[in-house]
Amino acid sequence: MVDWKKLAGILIETKISGPELVYAIAGIGLNVNLTSEELPTGATSIFLARKKRFSLEKTLSSILTVLEGHSKTLSDEKAVVVDWWEHCAHREKPVIIDTGNSRVRGKCVGVTPDGNIIIQTEQGNLTIPDGTLRLDA
Repeated sequence: MVDWKKLAGILIETKISGPELVYAIAGIGLNVNLTSEELPTGATSIFLARKKRFSLEKTLSSILTVLEGHSKTLSDEKAVVVDWWEHCAHREKPVIIDTGNSRVRGKCVGVTPDGNIIIQTEQGNLTIPDGTLRLDA
């Protein structure tokens, strides 16, 4: 997020069989050199934020270097969750989560050790394992 506009996103697809995680595939989307005309409402790019174009190859190389540095810490699930919550753009913010079956509105108040989001609603706290989250205006 830059000035509350979406710069990047992460999509994680998982397959779970019983209690076992079979696989997790992570995809990263980053708006690098896009103009405002090319972006949806509420999005931005590195180009718009910095007023200059960036090499896609060097940008990818930088991302991969950072990911490589973090790869050793990924086995510490608790540390990953704590780090995610510390940097969470929607921490303590009103959000809407579409789960496919329902829509949940409330305030993002935490994340469980296994990565489920905790939303404070009028009916109490709900733990939500998956869905599409957006900030509530």
